[in-house]
Amino acid sequence: MLVAFATPGGERTALAFKSGRPTYAIILLALSILFLCTTFLPFLYSILFPNDDLQRVLSALEDRGSPPLDADSVIREAKDAAGLLTKAIPVGYYSGLSARFHLNGSHAQERIKESQVTYIAWFQKRPKPMVMAITLYESDGGQKAYGISEGNPAILVRGYGAPILLFGVSLFLARKRKSSFAIGPAGRNVPPQYPSPNGNPRARS
Repeated sequence: MLVAFATPGGERTALAFKSGRPTYAIILLALSILFLCTTFLPFLYSILFPNDDLQRVLSALEDRGSPPLDADSVIREAKDAAGLLTKAIPVGYYSGLSARFHLNGSHAQERIKESQVTYIAWFQKRPKPMVMAITLYESDGGQKAYGISEGNPAILVRGYGAPILLFGVSLFLARKRKSSFAIGPAGRNVPPQYPSPNGNPRARS
């Protein structure tokens, strides 16, 4: 913004002000908040409204309930390999859709809904905790299949670390303000000036 003041001697002084935050930092902050929401909101939703089938698989691994249909084999294999589940802390959630085409001549398309909860899990036969993923595959016809697998801790850390790091950097950049300066009659930089009550320009101390 450019503002001109007239001094008592008739000399005009042009003041140029630069203030506010960089536009790119505000855009980056908005994108990082969107990234955070898409990463953490599904997980919070799964905590508040857990999937009943996945909860039954977890209870069956702990021997605290009966497993859902079609999950007996994967639960038995997990118990044989690692023993009973003693503790599980949910740390991630994923839900998505995929399409599968049948090559039997009809070329019918079948949609598969995938729901997955990731846990930090402790088993009797494992001396250290591990990352465990329980996955439910559900087709349009209501058929269900289950999977229990060991996850990669590095992928989990990278998946959460990237949006948090981006948000921290964008927040730091958005908090930085552009420096303000003024241009005097001779074209030199001088401190920003503000009009005093009597109408004459006054430099801010």
